Amino acid sequence: MLIRALVTLALLLACGLMLRAEWLGAEVAQLYPPKGAFVALPGGRLHYRELQPSGESHGTVVLVHGASSDHADLLATLGPELGHYRVIALDRPGHGWSDRLEGAAMADPGHQAAAIMRALDQIAPERFVLVAHSLAGALSTRIALDRPERLKGLVLLGGVTHPWPSGIAWYHHLATWPLIGPLFTRLVALPAANLMLDEGASSVFAPRAVTPGYLETGEIRLLLRPADFQANSQDIAATFDFVAAQAPRYRELKVPVAAITGDSDAIVSPTIHSAAIAREAPQGRLILLPGVGHMPHHAAPEIVVEAVDQMVGPRSGLALN
Repeated sequence: MLIRALVTLALLLACGLMLRAEWLGAEVAQLYPPKGAFVALPGGRLHYRELQPSGESHGTVVLVHGASSDHADLLATLGPELGHYRVIALDRPGHGWSDRLEGAAMADPGHQAAAIMRALDQIAPERFVLVAHSLAGALSTRIALDRPERLKGLVLLGGVTHPWPSGIAWYHHLATWPLIGPLFTRLVALPAANLMLDEGASSVFAPRAVTPGYLETGEIRLLLRPADFQANSQDIAATFDFVAAQAPRYRELKVPVAAITGDSDAIVSPTIHSAAIAREAPQGRLILLPGVGHMPHHAAPEIVVEAVDQMVGPRSGLALN
Protein backbone atom coordinates (compact mmCIF):
# COMPACT_ATOMS: atom_id res chain seq x y z
CA MET A 1 0.00 0.00 0.00
CA LEU A 2 2.80 2.39 0.88
CA ILE A 3 4.59 1.75 -2.40
CA ARG A 4 1.36 2.27 -4.34
CA ALA A 5 0.73 5.54 -2.51
CA LEU A 6 4.26 6.76 -3.21
CA VAL A 7 3.95 5.88 -6.90
CA THR A 8 0.60 7.68 -7.08
CA LEU A 9 2.09 10.72 -5.36
CA ALA A 10 5.05 10.73 -7.76
CA LEU A 11 2.74 10.52 -10.77
CA LEU A 12 0.59 13.34 -9.47
CA LEU A 13 3.70 15.46 -8.88
CA ALA A 14 4.98 14.73 -12.39
CA CYS A 15 1.61 15.62 -13.90
CA GLY A 16 1.58 18.83 -11.90
CA LEU A 17 5.04 19.80 -13.13
CA MET A 18 4.11 19.03 -16.74
CA LEU A 19 0.97 21.13 -16.48
CA ARG A 20 3.04 23.89 -14.89
CA ALA A 21 5.48 23.78 -17.81
CA GLU A 22 2.67 24.10 -20.33
CA TRP A 23 1.06 26.91 -18.35
CA LEU A 24 4.35 28.78 -18.14
CA GLY A 25 4.83 28.44 -21.89
CA ALA A 26 1.36 29.81 -22.56
CA GLU A 27 1.97 32.70 -20.17
CA VAL A 28 5.19 33.86 -21.83
CA ALA A 29 3.59 33.51 -25.26
CA GLN A 30 0.96 36.03 -24.16
CA LEU A 31 3.62 38.36 -22.77
CA TYR A 32 5.64 38.37 -26.00
CA PRO A 33 3.30 37.92 -28.97
CA PRO A 34 4.65 38.07 -32.54
CA LYS A 35 5.32 41.64 -33.65
CA GLY A 36 6.56 41.04 -37.16
CA ALA A 37 5.55 39.29 -40.37
CA PHE A 38 5.65 35.69 -41.56
CA VAL A 39 7.04 34.13 -44.71
CA ALA A 40 5.57 30.81 -45.84
CA LEU A 41 7.94 27.89 -46.46
CA PRO A 42 7.45 24.14 -46.91
CA GLY A 43 6.37 22.82 -43.51
CA GLY A 44 5.38 26.12 -41.90
CA ARG A 45 6.34 29.78 -41.54
CA LEU A 46 9.33 31.82 -40.43
CA HIS A 47 8.79 34.97 -38.36
CA TYR A 48 10.83 38.11 -38.96
CA ARG A 49 10.82 41.78 -38.14
CA GLU A 50 12.00 44.55 -40.41
CA LEU A 51 13.20 48.10 -39.84
CA GLN A 52 13.29 50.55 -42.73
CA PRO A 53 16.20 52.98 -43.05
CA SER A 54 15.83 56.56 -42.00
CA GLY A 55 16.71 58.51 -45.12
CA GLU A 56 18.68 57.07 -48.00
CA SER A 57 19.26 53.32 -47.72
CA HIS A 58 22.82 52.02 -47.71
CA GLY A 59 21.79 48.41 -48.18
CA THR A 60 20.33 45.49 -46.25
CA VAL A 61 21.57 43.81 -43.07
CA VAL A 62 20.19 40.46 -41.86
CA LEU A 63 20.48 39.52 -38.18
CA VAL A 64 20.42 35.88 -37.02
CA HIS A 65 20.37 35.02 -33.31
CA GLY A 66 22.16 32.26 -31.45
CA ALA A 67 21.08 29.70 -28.84
CA SER A 68 18.72 30.46 -25.97
CA SER A 69 17.54 33.59 -27.76
CA ASP A 70 15.38 34.92 -30.59
CA HIS A 71 15.34 37.79 -33.05
CA ALA A 72 14.50 40.47 -30.47
CA ASP A 73 17.89 40.72 -28.75
CA LEU A 74 19.90 41.56 -31.87
CA LEU A 75 17.16 43.79 -33.23
CA ALA A 76 16.80 45.79 -30.01
CA THR A 77 20.55 46.22 -29.68
CA LEU A 78 21.73 46.72 -33.27
CA GLY A 79 18.56 47.92 -35.01
CA PRO A 80 18.81 51.54 -33.78
CA GLU A 81 22.54 51.61 -34.59
CA LEU A 82 21.92 50.44 -38.17
CA GLY A 83 19.47 53.21 -38.96
CA HIS A 84 20.87 53.80 -42.45
CA TYR A 85 20.13 50.19 -43.49
CA ARG A 86 17.14 48.02 -44.13
CA VAL A 87 17.38 45.61 -41.18
CA ILE A 88 15.78 42.15 -41.13
CA ALA A 89 15.91 40.06 -37.95
CA LEU A 90 14.68 36.47 -38.16
CA ASP A 91 13.62 33.89 -35.64
CA ARG A 92 15.48 30.69 -36.48
CA PRO A 93 13.23 27.65 -37.15
CA GLY A 94 11.66 26.50 -33.88
CA HIS A 95 12.54 29.68 -31.97
CA GLY A 96 10.61 32.83 -31.21
CA TRP A 97 7.56 32.64 -33.46
CA SER A 98 9.06 30.57 -36.29
CA ASP A 99 7.80 27.04 -36.90
CA ARG A 100 10.24 24.15 -36.62
CA LEU A 101 9.46 23.27 -40.28
CA GLU A 102 11.15 19.85 -40.62
CA GLY A 103 10.82 18.88 -36.95
CA ALA A 104 13.91 17.43 -35.28
CA ALA A 105 15.77 17.33 -38.62
CA MET A 106 15.80 21.15 -38.53
CA ALA A 107 18.40 21.01 -35.73
CA ASP A 108 21.02 20.58 -38.45
CA PRO A 109 22.55 24.03 -39.11
CA GLY A 110 22.69 23.24 -42.81
CA HIS A 111 18.93 22.73 -42.90
CA GLN A 112 18.44 25.99 -41.03
CA ALA A 113 20.72 27.80 -43.46
CA ALA A 114 18.71 26.50 -46.42
CA ALA A 115 15.39 27.45 -44.81
CA ILE A 116 16.56 30.96 -43.95
CA MET A 117 17.83 31.51 -47.47
CA ARG A 118 14.54 30.30 -48.94
CA ALA A 119 12.86 32.96 -46.80
CA LEU A 120 15.36 35.67 -47.72
CA ASP A 121 15.11 34.86 -51.41
CA GLN A 122 11.46 35.90 -51.07
CA ILE A 123 11.73 38.95 -48.81
CA ALA A 124 15.24 40.26 -49.57
CA PRO A 125 16.43 39.24 -53.05
CA GLU A 126 19.15 41.91 -52.90
CA ARG A 127 22.65 41.18 -51.59
CA PHE A 128 23.06 41.79 -47.87
CA VAL A 129 25.48 41.72 -44.96
CA LEU A 130 24.79 38.78 -42.66
CA VAL A 131 25.33 39.33 -38.92
CA ALA A 132 25.20 36.20 -36.77
CA HIS A 133 25.61 35.69 -33.04
CA SER A 134 26.97 32.64 -31.22
CA LEU A 135 25.44 29.33 -32.40
CA ALA A 136 24.22 30.99 -35.61
CA GLY A 137 27.87 31.16 -36.67
CA ALA A 138 27.54 27.55 -37.86
CA LEU A 139 24.61 28.18 -40.20
CA SER A 140 25.81 31.61 -41.34
CA THR A 141 29.16 30.23 -42.48
CA ARG A 142 27.24 27.55 -44.42
CA ILE A 143 25.27 30.32 -46.14
CA ALA A 144 28.53 32.12 -46.97
CA LEU A 145 30.00 28.90 -48.38
CA ASP A 146 26.97 27.82 -50.40
CA ARG A 147 25.45 31.16 -51.43
CA PRO A 148 28.34 33.66 -51.63
CA GLU A 149 26.66 35.56 -54.46
CA ARG A 150 23.95 36.67 -52.00
CA LEU A 151 26.30 38.18 -49.42
CA LYS A 152 28.34 41.35 -49.22
CA GLY A 153 30.00 40.02 -46.12
CA LEU A 154 29.65 38.05 -42.92
CA VAL A 155 29.97 39.50 -39.41
CA LEU A 156 30.31 36.91 -36.65
CA LEU A 157 29.62 37.92 -33.05
CA GLY A 158 31.23 35.34 -30.80
CA GLY A 159 30.31 32.87 -33.54
CA VAL A 160 30.53 29.08 -33.24
CA THR A 161 32.58 27.84 -36.19
CA HIS A 162 34.76 24.93 -35.02
CA PRO A 163 34.50 21.82 -32.81
CA TRP A 164 35.44 22.43 -29.20
CA PRO A 165 37.18 20.08 -26.71
CA SER A 166 34.45 19.95 -24.06
CA GLY A 167 31.76 18.71 -26.46
CA ILE A 168 28.05 18.97 -25.57
CA ALA A 169 26.63 19.14 -22.05
CA TRP A 170 24.83 15.93 -21.04
CA TYR A 171 21.48 17.61 -20.45
CA HIS A 172 21.27 18.84 -24.04
CA HIS A 173 21.74 15.27 -25.25
CA LEU A 174 19.13 14.00 -22.77
CA ALA A 175 16.60 16.59 -23.90
CA THR A 176 16.85 15.27 -27.47
CA TRP A 177 16.07 11.62 -26.66
CA PRO A 178 12.71 10.27 -27.88
CA LEU A 179 10.10 9.92 -25.13
CA ILE A 180 12.58 10.74 -22.36
CA GLY A 181 13.49 14.12 -23.83
CA PRO A 182 10.05 15.74 -23.59
CA LEU A 183 9.62 14.41 -20.04
CA PHE A 184 13.05 15.61 -18.95
CA THR A 185 12.42 19.01 -20.54
CA ARG A 186 9.14 19.56 -18.73
CA LEU A 187 9.94 17.91 -15.39
CA VAL A 188 13.54 19.03 -14.85
CA ALA A 189 15.06 21.34 -17.43
CA LEU A 190 12.34 23.99 -17.71
CA PRO A 191 11.83 24.48 -13.95
CA ALA A 192 15.61 24.77 -13.55
CA ALA A 193 15.91 27.19 -16.47
CA ASN A 194 13.13 29.36 -15.10
CA LEU A 195 14.97 29.68 -11.80
CA MET A 196 18.33 30.34 -13.47
CA LEU A 197 17.45 32.95 -16.09
CA ASP A 198 19.21 35.76 -14.24
CA GLU A 199 22.25 33.60 -13.55
CA GLY A 200 22.39 32.53 -17.19
CA ALA A 201 22.25 36.14 -18.36
CA SER A 202 25.07 37.06 -15.99
CA SER A 203 27.26 34.28 -17.40
CA VAL A 204 26.93 35.40 -21.03
CA PHE A 205 27.57 39.06 -20.20
CA ALA A 206 30.45 38.41 -17.78
CA PRO A 207 32.77 40.06 -16.90
CA ARG A 208 30.48 43.03 -17.65
CA ALA A 209 27.13 43.64 -16.06
CA VAL A 210 23.94 42.51 -17.78
CA THR A 211 22.36 45.21 -19.92
CA PRO A 212 19.36 46.57 -17.96
CA GLY A 213 16.11 45.11 -19.28
CA TYR A 214 17.88 42.45 -21.37
CA LEU A 215 15.48 39.62 -20.50
CA GLU A 216 12.48 41.75 -21.43
CA THR A 217 13.73 43.52 -24.57
CA GLY A 218 15.30 40.29 -25.83
CA GLU A 219 12.09 38.35 -25.09
CA ILE A 220 14.33 35.66 -23.62
CA ARG A 221 11.51 34.04 -21.64
CA LEU A 222 10.08 32.66 -24.89
CA LEU A 223 12.72 29.95 -24.38
CA LEU A 224 10.60 28.67 -21.47
CA ARG A 225 8.04 27.19 -23.85
CA PRO A 226 8.64 23.40 -23.95
CA ALA A 227 8.92 23.14 -27.75
CA ASP A 228 11.38 26.06 -27.90
CA PHE A 229 13.51 24.65 -25.11
CA GLN A 230 13.70 21.23 -26.75
CA ALA A 231 14.52 22.78 -30.14
CA ASN A 232 17.30 24.77 -28.48
CA SER A 233 18.85 21.61 -27.03
CA GLN A 234 18.52 19.81 -30.35
CA ASP A 235 20.32 22.68 -32.10
CA ILE A 236 23.19 22.68 -29.62
CA ALA A 237 23.56 18.90 -29.78
CA ALA A 238 23.66 18.92 -33.60
CA THR A 239 26.15 21.77 -33.99
CA PHE A 240 29.31 20.03 -32.79
CA ASP A 241 29.40 17.38 -35.53
CA PHE A 242 28.25 19.91 -38.10
CA VAL A 243 31.10 22.37 -37.56
CA ALA A 244 33.60 19.52 -37.28
CA ALA A 245 32.66 18.49 -40.83
CA GLN A 246 32.38 22.05 -42.16
CA ALA A 247 35.55 23.63 -40.74
CA PRO A 248 37.93 22.28 -43.43
CA ARG A 249 35.95 24.29 -46.02
CA TYR A 250 36.59 27.74 -44.55
CA ARG A 251 39.52 28.38 -46.88
CA GLU A 252 36.93 28.31 -49.70
CA LEU A 253 35.07 31.35 -48.32
CA LYS A 254 34.71 34.04 -50.97
CA VAL A 255 33.19 36.84 -48.89
CA PRO A 256 34.76 39.17 -46.30
CA VAL A 257 34.47 37.76 -42.76
CA ALA A 258 34.77 39.90 -39.63
CA ALA A 259 34.98 37.82 -36.46
CA ILE A 260 34.14 40.07 -33.52
CA THR A 261 34.64 38.55 -30.08
CA GLY A 262 35.32 39.47 -26.50
CA ASP A 263 38.66 38.40 -25.11
CA SER A 264 36.86 37.26 -21.95
CA ASP A 265 34.20 35.15 -23.66
CA ALA A 266 33.82 32.03 -21.51
CA ILE A 267 30.92 30.63 -23.57
CA VAL A 268 32.46 30.42 -27.06
CA SER A 269 36.26 30.37 -27.03
CA PRO A 270 37.76 33.34 -28.93
CA THR A 271 40.80 31.22 -29.81
CA ILE A 272 39.03 28.07 -30.99
CA HIS A 273 36.39 29.88 -33.04
CA SER A 274 36.82 33.56 -33.94
CA ALA A 275 40.60 33.61 -34.23
CA ALA A 276 40.58 30.39 -36.21
CA ILE A 277 38.06 31.42 -38.84
CA ALA A 278 39.64 34.87 -39.15
CA ARG A 279 42.90 33.09 -39.95
CA GLU A 280 41.39 30.52 -42.32
CA ALA A 281 39.00 32.71 -44.32
CA PRO A 282 40.89 34.34 -47.22
CA GLN A 283 39.28 37.73 -46.41
CA GLY A 284 38.98 37.15 -42.68
CA ARG A 285 39.91 39.48 -39.85
CA LEU A 286 39.69 39.25 -36.10
CA ILE A 287 38.33 42.09 -33.95
CA LEU A 288 39.11 41.38 -30.29
CA LEU A 289 37.30 43.44 -27.67
CA PRO A 290 39.15 43.72 -24.34
CA GLY A 291 37.18 42.99 -21.18
CA VAL A 292 34.12 41.77 -23.10
CA GLY A 293 32.30 38.45 -22.79
CA HIS A 294 29.87 36.68 -25.09
CA MET A 295 27.70 39.71 -25.96
CA PRO A 296 29.90 41.97 -28.12
CA HIS A 297 26.84 43.61 -29.73
CA HIS A 298 25.86 44.95 -26.32
CA ALA A 299 29.37 46.01 -25.34
CA ALA A 300 30.36 47.67 -28.62
CA PRO A 301 27.51 48.00 -31.13
CA GLU A 302 29.44 50.75 -32.91
CA ILE A 303 32.18 48.23 -33.76
CA VAL A 304 29.59 45.93 -35.33
CA VAL A 305 28.19 48.82 -37.38
CA GLU A 306 31.67 49.82 -38.51
CA ALA A 307 32.33 46.25 -39.72
CA VAL A 308 29.06 46.30 -41.67
CA ASP A 309 29.85 49.71 -43.18
CA GLN A 310 33.23 48.50 -44.39
CA MET A 311 31.64 45.52 -46.15
CA VAL A 312 29.02 47.67 -47.86
CA GLY A 313 31.57 50.16 -49.13
CA PRO A 314 31.40 53.93 -49.63
CA ARG A 315 28.24 55.52 -48.30
CA SER A 316 27.71 57.18 -51.65
CA GLY A 317 25.84 54.02 -52.59
CA LEU A 318 28.11 53.31 -55.56
CA ALA A 319 29.15 49.96 -54.11
CA LEU A 320 25.69 48.70 -53.20
CA ASN A 321 24.93 46.63 -56.29
